[in-house]
Amino acid sequence: MFSQQFHAWAHGKKSKLPPPVVALQDAGVLVSRSQHGAHHRPPYNNNYCIVSGIWNEFLDKHKVFEALEMVLFFKLGVRPRSWSEPNSDWIEETETHSQVTILRLDYCSDVDVEMIIEMSNITD
Repeated sequence: MFSQQFHAWAHGKKSKLPPPVVALQDAGVLVSRSQHGAHHRPPYNNNYCIVSGIWNEFLDKHKVFEALEMVLFFKLGVRPRSWSEPNSDWIEETETHSQVTILRLDYCSDVDVEMIIEMSNITD
């Protein structure tokens, strides 16, 4: 029920998050900005967990999401973006003065896009 909020907090700066959320992120109960940030960087095929991140290492090691991508590809013909190099269809330069490349996720809401833009300087 709250997974999207936990995900939104993973895109937020510590200084702007409620102290209990920061404590839960620091304790590993909720996924932190730096942990989740790895999902938005090449090779774009890991760290899919958006609530706690505790399963990321196990699921990545056992290639669970890669297997699910294969199922989707063979059943529906949908090719995951992680299988090819990023291109202009889903990557764009948004801040040339800071040389930041931001994902433009076509299926995201404006709020999600704003959160991704805020992640341009990932620090905890």
